[in-house]
Amino acid sequence: MKADSAIEIVGEAGDGQQALRLAEELTPDVIVLDIEMPILNGLQAAQEIIKRRLPVDIIFLTMYKEEDMFNEAMNIGVKGYVLKENAVSDIVNSIKSVASGRYFLSPNISEFLVNKSDRIRSLLRKKPQLENLTVTERKVLKLISEIKDE
Repeated sequence: MKADSAIEIVGEAGDGQQALRLAEELTPDVIVLDIEMPILNGLQAAQEIIKRRLPVDIIFLTMYKEEDMFNEAMNIGVKGYVLKENAVSDIVNSIKSVASGRYFLSPNISEFLVNKSDRIRSLLRKKPQLENLTVTERKVLKLISEIKDE
């Protein structure tokens, strides 16, 4: 992969805890995390970054093609999801896209968004009263469903 003058790498981390520390210290615009990292995995590191309200957008670079992993990442609030198999062609574009305020997904997982939207529309047709819930009520309902799944 050739260098891109619009992107400056300000740090590298060997584990999720170090990535979190560097995100705090270096305050990059965008951080690229692998979901599989030691100490704190990428999901945990991303959750902590968001919890601490660090001003950084998150991209996952991962081998996971499963829809449930993708949904978990998007529910956390990441802005990009790049499959390692597409990394050579997608990583620079994903960083530029996310840095400019847009989302980026590897093209071969974009159908997951369609699936998620279809499920939401279907649920709202079956249970139209869900649309009347407040944001807090929706969060509580989501937490209850997560506890039930465990």
